[in-house]
Amino acid sequence: MAQYILSAFADEACNSLTGQIDALRRNHIGFIEPRSIDGPILDKSEDELSEIRRTFDANGIRVSSLGSPIGKYPIDQPFDEHYCLFSHALRACEILGTDRMRIFSFFVAQDKKAEYRDEVMRRMNAMLDEADRHGITLCHENESAIYGQNPDEVGDLLASLPRLHGVFDAANYIMNDQSAELGLNKTMLRFSYMHVKDAVYTGHKIVAAGEGDTDYPRVLDHVSRAVDGTVYLTVEPHLFEFDTYKLIDKRAFPSGKNFSKSDAAFDYAVSKLKEVLISLGYHEEGYVWKK
Repeated sequence: MAQYILSAFADEACNSLTGQIDALRRNHIGFIEPRSIDGPILDKSEDELSEIRRTFDANGIRVSSLGSPIGKYPIDQPFDEHYCLFSHALRACEILGTDRMRIFSFFVAQDKKAEYRDEVMRRMNAMLDEADRHGITLCHENESAIYGQNPDEVGDLLASLPRLHGVFDAANYIMNDQSAELGLNKTMLRFSYMHVKDAVYTGHKIVAAGEGDTDYPRVLDHVSRAVDGTVYLTVEPHLFEFDTYKLIDKRAFPSGKNFSKSDAAFDYAVSKLKEVLISLGYHEEGYVWKK
């Protein structure tokens, strides 16, 4: 049976480091998946990353995974420059004290997936080789416009790359008119953790866990029965147009909610996930949710 630990993309609550820590503390979350802290996390120097780590440590915050943008890069562009950024991301993991990194499987024109599949696998293997040398686990997230947008592609990646692990994001499947349930089944081949947000098929809007078309109680029960150990649930609200969104996605902001402040949206998303956990009989001991 799985035990759950909450983490979060706290940049959706505040840009600043102190603001993100405040958001985590008031929601009793002890882990973060850093993506942006006053700018993209991979724009930080090693000295800046070390200072962030010291601040996390001083406040009892640990890093569950690095929320890197690695793999959000066109497959038809030269790989060398992006590989250099990947090398910096590995070093960022080491400095921040995590052995996991979220990655993607490259932007590919959706009508050319068969043409570029082998190049996707080659690049992913090259990154997995280097990650092995650093003791870092690469965790692939399903995302729009990449090779791993659909459940079958995620299944192909995990079956073809036995060192690659999966991050399940139900809302990302729904926003692409894919089956979140099938996506979960494919991800369970080598499941690592979850990004928690929900969505609705009609209108393609993001909502909080338990308010959309994902059966979150069923998802969490499925994971709990399949995994014997700790599973991180990283809250990714997408309920307020936070600054980082403007850097990571050029589409219209998809929230189905209307919040006037980022911290209110963040707190609401966390509270809805906790409601789902409580409804399933989980209770919190320290930072661990268990039955």
